[in-house]
Amino acid sequence: MKEHMRICLVSFMFAPLVGGAEVRAEKQARQFQALGQDVMIVTLRHNKEWKRTERLDNLPIIRVGGIYDRKGWLRLGKYGHLPIDVLLFLQLWQLRHQYDLLHVCQLGTIAAVAALVGKMTRKPVVVSVPSSGSDERQQAASLMADTLNLDSDFLKVDFREAMAGDIAYIAQSALGGAAMIEFLRKSDTFYHILSNRSLAYLTLQGFRAERITRIPNGVDTEKFRPLAQCRPDSRRPERDILCVTRLQYPKGVDVLLHAWARLIHAPAEWRTQLKLRLLIVGEGPLRPQLERIAAEHGIQDSVEFLGLRRDVVNLLQEAWGFVLPSRWEGMPNALLEAMACGLPCIATRVSGSEDIINDGVNGLLVPPLQPAELAQALRRIIENPDFAQQLAKEGRATIMRGYQLTAIAERLLKFYQYLLKSVEK
Repeated sequence: MKEHMRICLVSFMFAPLVGGAEVRAEKQARQFQALGQDVMIVTLRHNKEWKRTERLDNLPIIRVGGIYDRKGWLRLGKYGHLPIDVLLFLQLWQLRHQYDLLHVCQLGTIAAVAALVGKMTRKPVVVSVPSSGSDERQQAASLMADTLNLDSDFLKVDFREAMAGDIAYIAQSALGGAAMIEFLRKSDTFYHILSNRSLAYLTLQGFRAERITRIPNGVDTEKFRPLAQCRPDSRRPERDILCVTRLQYPKGVDVLLHAWARLIHAPAEWRTQLKLRLLIVGEGPLRPQLERIAAEHGIQDSVEFLGLRRDVVNLLQEAWGFVLPSRWEGMPNALLEAMACGLPCIATRVSGSEDIINDGVNGLLVPPLQPAELAQALRRIIENPDFAQQLAKEGRATIMRGYQLTAIAERLLKFYQYLLKSVEK
């Protein structure tokens, strides 16, 4: 069994692009290095101006290109993945003597490429499946109108935004996607899931349960921790509720805005002495539509779209509470980080969030797509400081017990060692 390993993480996106899978990949890579392992990142060169190879704080990055549009951005889509897949195969084959194991950070066409390379080189391949998607399979979707009278065309989102689950997305958006999924089902690839619901998702899709392991996300509890001097004083009127997420359809920020409007426009006796503010951190394609929803509700004075921020830790440590209104999830890093910072948290009862939160004990869970219930949960943590503090205390304890980044990284490394030992037999 190899105590020292050479690990190649394959990620569809990586810095300078930011997303949940990318954040998780970098955190894991850094932790693996801290535990004495050799790590490299192979990712896509989404912009032609980016370097093909570089080191980011001693982390080697290798980027694979394809065909670029006139503005220098990598062509993706139904046919665009084909040259990418070929070049990725050649790159992984060229590097085959420099790694012991491949770990692909999301289920996609790049996972099929890695599985093929693993089969040819007799090296273990692990594929993370970050999201089980929604229970509703749909070809198109719209943002929620709720009580507003908005044009249906304005509310529409791109069908790719509404694809529920990685498997459905590959099968319908990539040429040969269905064949790739079938190859992955029959291959010797192992699958890493984050939540309990993902196990049912994969097995119902024909993947073998014995090749699936559940290891959740982890959070750096030294970086994300409560600071007493930053906590808001319950005797003061300010109540800042923070939401950190990409402004995309699955994240449900439109539902949150409808819930916030219900909160703001409800009879005000309970909050006459309070100053409520919703802070939304993140960027994404839906920002113009979301800003208009806030304006149509007349709540723009109490809602701030802060865009991308580098001081998220500070914002968490200074906020009153945290909310994540997702339509579906895998296991949200943002929720783990908020709980680690000692915030009372509200999330929807979806994959990942339901694994972390015990409703009413260490946070609040509400059904997705229910703005009225979300508004009630927001009111509970805003108007009851003692209840909010108890949730926050239990939330932090939950993270310390089961989601510390070092412990999660060690579990992954033990899993890798098991796979390498199996290959050696």
